Amino acid sequence: MVGSILLSSCTKNDESTIVLIGTEYYIDDILSVVPDSLQTRFFAAFGSVPKGPVPPKIEGEYVVARKVRVDSNLPGWSLQTVENNTFLRFSRQHNGVVTLNLNEVTESVTDTVFVCGNEQQFAAYYIEDLKHELGRIKRGVVIKGQKTEQGLSDFRFALVIMESEDYSNGQFPPNPVGTYYIYKDEDGLAESFDW
Repeated sequence: MVGSILLSSCTKNDESTIVLIGTEYYIDDILSVVPDSLQTRFFAAFGSVPKGPVPPKIEGEYVVARKVRVDSNLPGWSLQTVENNTFLRFSRQHNGVVTLNLNEVTESVTDTVFVCGNEQQFAAYYIEDLKHELGRIKRGVVIKGQKTEQGLSDFRFALVIMESEDYSNGQFPPNPVGTYYIYKDEDGLAESFDW
């Protein structure tokens, strides 16, 4: 689905003000949408979610080169497909938030998102509202990994459909609530990369 992106659960971010919408705890809301019958499968593919009030400094630029599909509960989602590179920039990290610039073929996001973690492990997460004349989906995004000198190891990227509305009278219905997609960098390391 192509359309404008509104990050309804993130922030209004300018040079002097960060106003958070939502709370730091909504990472649990994102993950709870995955059906109970699929929770074990989801976490086997995604791994545990780092939590804690003191994440590592993840500021920097990274590339997910050879972004591969790990798992989804959507029938017919081919795991053999390798997607285009995704570029991430984290900056202005402070008090549990970080500015994220994410660029990939289908979308570009710039906003302040939540970050949590402990020692070198982190999770960054947000909710985006994707609207189009044919429908609307609200999806949670969770990015996780471990900060290293080379980049972000054990890198995972999950999308979870939290709300879904069809404006097309069934011609192009969006994915149902609870649909999820999990990606990783092919070698598990999103390398440091100036872009």
